[in-house]
Amino acid sequence: MNTGIRTGIVTFLFTDVEGSTRLWEREPRMPAALERHDALARAAVEANRGTVVKTLGDGLHAVFADPLDALLASVALQKAIADPSATNGVVLRVRCGMHAGAVEQRDNDYFGSVVNRAQRVMDAGHGGQVLMSRAVATLVEDRLPVGVALRDLGEVRLRNLASPEHVFQVMHRELRLDFPPLRSLEAAPTNLPQQVTSFIGRERELEEIGRLLPQTRLLTLVGTGGIGKTRLLLQLAANLVGRYRDRVWYVDLAPIDDPALVPSALAGVWGLTEVAGAPLLETICEHARSQQTLVLLDNCEHVLIACAGLANALLRAGPEVGILATSREPLRTAGERTYMLPALHLPDPKSDLATFVRADAVRLFVERARLQQPDFAVSPQHLPAVAKICTRLDGIPLALELAAARVGTLSVETIAARLDDRFGLLKRGDRMAMPRQQTLKALIDWSYDLLDATEKSLFARLSVFASGWTLDAAEAVCADGALAQSDVLDVLDRLVQKSLVVVHEAEERYGFLETIRDYARNRLTDSGQTEPLRARHHRYFLALAEAAEPSWRGRIDELRWLRSLEAEHANLRAALHWSIEQPGLVANAVRLCGALGHFWRVRGHWREGRDWCSDALRKDAGASPNDVRAKALLSAAMMNARLGETSAAEALAVQALALAREAGNRVLEASALNSLSTVLSDHGNFGRAHRMLEEAVAINRELGNRAWESINLGNIGELYADQGDFVAAQAPLEQALALSREIGSESLEAMALSSLGRLAERRGDHGEARAMLTQALAIYRELGSPAEEVEQMRMLAGVCIACGEPASAAHYLYEALATSRDLGFRGSIVKCFDDMVGLAIEVAAHERAGHFQGACQRLREITGVLATPSESESSDRRGSRCRVALGEAAYSAAEAIGRGQSPESVIGNGLAWLETVARNDAVGTAGALVASGDVAGERFSRA
Repeated sequence: MNTGIRTGIVTFLFTDVEGSTRLWEREPRMPAALERHDALARAAVEANRGTVVKTLGDGLHAVFADPLDALLASVALQKAIADPSATNGVVLRVRCGMHAGAVEQRDNDYFGSVVNRAQRVMDAGHGGQVLMSRAVATLVEDRLPVGVALRDLGEVRLRNLASPEHVFQVMHRELRLDFPPLRSLEAAPTNLPQQVTSFIGRERELEEIGRLLPQTRLLTLVGTGGIGKTRLLLQLAANLVGRYRDRVWYVDLAPIDDPALVPSALAGVWGLTEVAGAPLLETICEHARSQQTLVLLDNCEHVLIACAGLANALLRAGPEVGILATSREPLRTAGERTYMLPALHLPDPKSDLATFVRADAVRLFVERARLQQPDFAVSPQHLPAVAKICTRLDGIPLALELAAARVGTLSVETIAARLDDRFGLLKRGDRMAMPRQQTLKALIDWSYDLLDATEKSLFARLSVFASGWTLDAAEAVCADGALAQSDVLDVLDRLVQKSLVVVHEAEERYGFLETIRDYARNRLTDSGQTEPLRARHHRYFLALAEAAEPSWRGRIDELRWLRSLEAEHANLRAALHWSIEQPGLVANAVRLCGALGHFWRVRGHWREGRDWCSDALRKDAGASPNDVRAKALLSAAMMNARLGETSAAEALAVQALALAREAGNRVLEASALNSLSTVLSDHGNFGRAHRMLEEAVAINRELGNRAWESINLGNIGELYADQGDFVAAQAPLEQALALSREIGSESLEAMALSSLGRLAERRGDHGEARAMLTQALAIYRELGSPAEEVEQMRMLAGVCIACGEPASAAHYLYEALATSRDLGFRGSIVKCFDDMVGLAIEVAAHERAGHFQGACQRLREITGVLATPSESESSDRRGSRCRVALGEAAYSAAEAIGRGQSPESVIGNGLAWLETVARNDAVGTAGALVASGDVAGERFSRA
């Protein structure tokens, strides 16, 4: 089956047998008649160069490249079934509808509004009638065959369509010519306002609400201002018009200021007048008793109590009355169900252009931008700016429309760049709209003005959080003498109900849309409370980080803490920034850096952690206590080591060791000895590194610090292994694994498993190596540690190479190299290229191996990442094999090419080559793999 996505201009034909349900019940010959009908319909389509997409009930859906062929197929079908003998003696009356336009094809089916419009054109017709839209008529009117003409039936409003359609009837002397009026919305009058812009997206919401409506008589669409509640309400209503005997009625409550006038608004729509001596609501309820109708109450939030009262009275009086309402908060009346309307689907900036432009937010922005600039389209150059506009405006339809109104005057890049002042930028709305819908600020002012004083206060204070918050955080940071901690939950819940705060139930977190947060932050600034709020925010997140820091030592849920810190990372950044910039608080920034070291290491935030440590330590200038500075220095050393900046890491570790000893802090002393030994071993100074680790082990055993003892033992085992003494390496590594499991530390267990796996691989025990490394990879993936995942994938690639599985090895190395590049893991990038030399030799791509060898050498020089003795030995062996295979001159030339490429270029070429190897499961001939130029290919999806 073809699963590709294609777009193009086509014509659709829909057919349907009128009254087929009745025929099935009354006519025993119907099965045979329908079988003959299906054959005749398919023959008519295929004889006129069409394709049947699928059958639908008692009709079919066909597609044609030429609209004239669709017309001819329709006429042929009508002529073929005109004689009942052709359909087993049963009279079948078939209606046909056609429409043309651009669509998307996927999985042998078609998608888009064109498909829906074609079917609605057919729905408007009667049995024997052939209809077409203006789009089709325009394309065929100059090419009509002899005997065929078109009758203009004018514009009609069709079910499910926001805009009317100009419909034409196909006339032919052998077809019936006179029919009743079309089945249009005009046949079932309603006061729904005509929409002048297209309805975009919301397919999932329409489907979900469609399932909810039969289950309740009162459904309220709830959402923040500008989210598109009214537009969706009107689209739903257009879909539902034919289902209610007494029509669908729209009541716009936005202009009403006095709650007492809410019943009058409905009475005016229904044409009711007050009866002397009777309350108006009583008159309304009396009328509702006999009605089978749907009432739309739009914009209820400012007259909630009155709307709730009206809804309750209507539901009690009229058993066949349904209500569909919109509001920024629920009505909270008996029988109500609510549907929280989300923002439009946002694009993935990393997706290809075809996928990007299908996101609902992009579709809306482009459609509205074309009202200003008819030829506007998203190009690859525009994609980052359009993605930023959609994302920073949270997919809020009104905000996107206001931004699109600037297209033509400003480039999308300029619009995106000016979104920091979104309230100044987005104020060019429809002059005929309600004032609150003409600017982005007015839109949110409307919601803010409906809050009471306590709600306004908490709303502003919550803007101090950078990316959401927990209830505990809100209570700790936002409560004070004016707002009791015990009241925060209740007020927060009211803000959620009013659609100003978003709740993420699965994560037990709350948050703002970015646009709402910007508005709330402006209110906080106006209140003069920013400074005390920032101070409380800073203290809370410093305490959180210090509480989380011991989690990796075991018996505390390490994964829970890691996830918590990741969720709060933006808040932690804000706390760091605040404390670094505030006189007298820099010491707290240094404390934060020390507490976050493990989190940054495991989650791969190396460069960011290094930069925070550098800023905090520089600003602190030695003012903090020695042990506080030593801990931050160790975090900095760890980040620099991970980034391959070993000289800087060594200098920082030396400083940390000196400060720890001055402070008499033996825990930090042992930690500094461990860090320094790691850097020394990377430089090949194994003797000194070993002595430091033995000293660290002694300290940690004395202190009973089994977590650090496990780390020290693991590093001792690694030292032995790097020196080729695999027998001596085994015991300390097994001790490290046993200790990690005894104390219950997942990260230390994975560390020990990884080291044992590497040792097994060096011994040639590939089965054990694969088992150990796979276990370690699974743990690191659960912990969300991309850096460690990279290492396990590299080592598994080595096992696959040794086992003769180059395609699997290439998969692992692709993932490892791509992740290292994306996250800036310089040391890992170097090691990936070292591994790729071995893979290239394995598949006899010796010239490519020479490229990688030269690139690896150059990258080591740039990054300062030195090869261990075992890595150097392996590199020499590989170089010798390449020289034998290529000859000295060719090998030197290949190596020079690798050395001469920029890091960006060599990484890109390496990924492309790995992709080719990974796709070639039967690598036997080197021809496709040896090419010296760039290797192109589709990027395969990541595991």
